[in-house]
Amino acid sequence: MKKKTIYYAGVALVTTCIMQLVFTGMIYNPLSLYTSSIIEDMDLSRTSYALTLTTMSLVCAVANWTLGWFKKKINLRGILVMGGAVMSVSMFVYSKANSLGVLYLAAVLTGIAFAYLASAVGGTIINAWFSKHAGFLVGATITMAAIGGTIFSPMVGGWIAAYGWRKSFLIAAVISIITTAIIGIFFRSEPSSVGVRPAFQEGADAEDEKDTAAVEEEGLTLKEGMKTVSFWTTIIVWLLIGIIVYSIMSIISIYVQDLGFDAAAAGKALAPMYTANMILPFILGWLADRIPVKYVVTGGMILFTIACVILLTSPSSLNMIYLVAVFTGVGIATGRSTLPMHVRRVFGNKEYAAFIGIFVGVFSGGIAIGSTVIAAFYDMTGTYASAMKIYIPLMIAAIAAMFFLSDRTDKKGNEKK
Repeated sequence: MKKKTIYYAGVALVTTCIMQLVFTGMIYNPLSLYTSSIIEDMDLSRTSYALTLTTMSLVCAVANWTLGWFKKKINLRGILVMGGAVMSVSMFVYSKANSLGVLYLAAVLTGIAFAYLASAVGGTIINAWFSKHAGFLVGATITMAAIGGTIFSPMVGGWIAAYGWRKSFLIAAVISIITTAIIGIFFRSEPSSVGVRPAFQEGADAEDEKDTAAVEEEGLTLKEGMKTVSFWTTIIVWLLIGIIVYSIMSIISIYVQDLGFDAAAAGKALAPMYTANMILPFILGWLADRIPVKYVVTGGMILFTIACVILLTSPSSLNMIYLVAVFTGVGIATGRSTLPMHVRRVFGNKEYAAFIGIFVGVFSGGIAIGSTVIAAFYDMTGTYASAMKIYIPLMIAAIAAMFFLSDRTDKKGNEKK
């Protein structure tokens, strides 16, 4: 590779890592830390404030569907700058919130912004700039979000304790502005805009822009993709992963406390899940570069289904809950880190942003309602095992669909065997 390619591809990779560290790890993930302070200061019920966060998630899910359209209109750099600007405004609005209505406004703005600053955009950047090793690199950038949450959550908690929640949001706004400016200055949307070809592409030394354009045109259009079995299989599989995996994630802590253990034990039960979710994106991405993605996804889903089987027995042993947490971490990592590679392998690069935006939107929608779904099962039956009786057959059906139907397209070079 020429030095120019190395430089710009390196900037793209660093941009994606910074995006995940700051916007996901520092700003989005720690939002739950503000809950207690906000509801106490503004005299709100837990339910009313929780609904603002649900609204945020649903708005984010819907906004993801517009990613392909915005990419055509303002390119990737424009999307990042737009997302960063809206995120900065949302943090400022939070800092000035004096009513539930203003909190809803801030939540809507945050949901819109995060759609253009999260994994869908990160996967699109890696897909545009790297011809090979994209799975590993996507996994690495997703891990940055987990690392960021681990590092920055205590920091944000310290800001809230020392300066109050309003000033903490202002600090987040300033950091968002600075980060957005840096990205806008250095990042370039795609190789052809600076006269290079994607990194690791065969024959990249020629640096031929026409060849670059040809590579980017491979694959299906969204209209063509929607006519395939693969498209609807992907919709169903990732919707189920979003609902089921994240609903299990939401109950691990309270399940431990319902068994009579204290909050410290509940926190320890979450550690295996977060550890698995931090390490596995690297491994899953590396595997997705080397074998059909459907094998990687199927394997992860099978392991997660074991967690559902364990919960079906209503276990009372803390060690069994730790095992559930590990397998849930596998499920989370599988859903987040394999989707970009699945889209690239099956649907190609031609309208990658449109496909990934829709699929991440569906996945995010599943995540948004997952905790509500399992809570409804518990309220109706008094046990989480009742949900597992539905979840397990659904996961088995999703595994079969992923293995047998997820790569059925007519695109040349797809994974169909």
